[in-house]
Amino acid sequence: MKLFLLLTTLLMGCLPAYAADPLKVIYGIYTSGFNVVDIDGTYVIGKDTYDLEMDMKTVGMLGTLAPWAGVIDSNGMYDQEKSKPLQYSFASKWRGKVETTNFVFGKNGKLTSHILIDEDGNTHDKMPATEVYADNPVDMLSAMFRAAHGKTCESVHPVMDGKRRFDMVFRSVGKDVRKKNRYSIFSGETEICEVEIVPVAGKWRDKPRGWMSIQGQAKENGQLPRLWFGKVRDDLPPIPVRFMIKTNYGTMLMHLKGVE
Repeated sequence: MKLFLLLTTLLMGCLPAYAADPLKVIYGIYTSGFNVVDIDGTYVIGKDTYDLEMDMKTVGMLGTLAPWAGVIDSNGMYDQEKSKPLQYSFASKWRGKVETTNFVFGKNGKLTSHILIDEDGNTHDKMPATEVYADNPVDMLSAMFRAAHGKTCESVHPVMDGKRRFDMVFRSVGKDVRKKNRYSIFSGETEICEVEIVPVAGKWRDKPRGWMSIQGQAKENGQLPRLWFGKVRDDLPPIPVRFMIKTNYGTMLMHLKGVE
């Protein structure tokens, strides 16, 4: 289920923060034409702050066989591409058990606390290895938030997840015109951006798992994971409207289902 978390982050974390009113979005993850995960997200932006919350859950047959849900919240000091996180939390519910992770950052951007509450309710208050949070990496959502403020997506952002330090690399690979269909409400011009996670430090498995396995499969199939950015409101810059990963088991897609 960590794969769905990262896919969701890639979509939600890039939403821009230019509107005074909250921006609400709905995304769906599809495989073989079936909607397997739904995502409801809300962005709330103040003059000097940003706050993103999203609720995710498996749906349809997958929801019956693998009932998973997650809630992500990330907030911090808003300064466009220099925005800094103050707090990031993720709660994951799997078959009735909940695990929660929480990061707290100082105003200088340095990680000050990492607390994990496991499925049995035990609290683990332990900072990561120094190499993981040296040089003030941010959480994934904040990295996405920063990337959204460039003229293009072309950028590199240092990120940590508590155990590992990595770079999130965005590469612009051209333009595309999308048309509304039964999966997506979006129609218009987009920028296509490849996304790659590059390990830097921390605990990485010798045999790739989760996202790294999927990313490796995508490379073998000739294409890194891709995001499509498009404009959905005149008062907002482009937001993610589509995501695609080609794997050994088929293509996984994320579509923009609704905007309020």
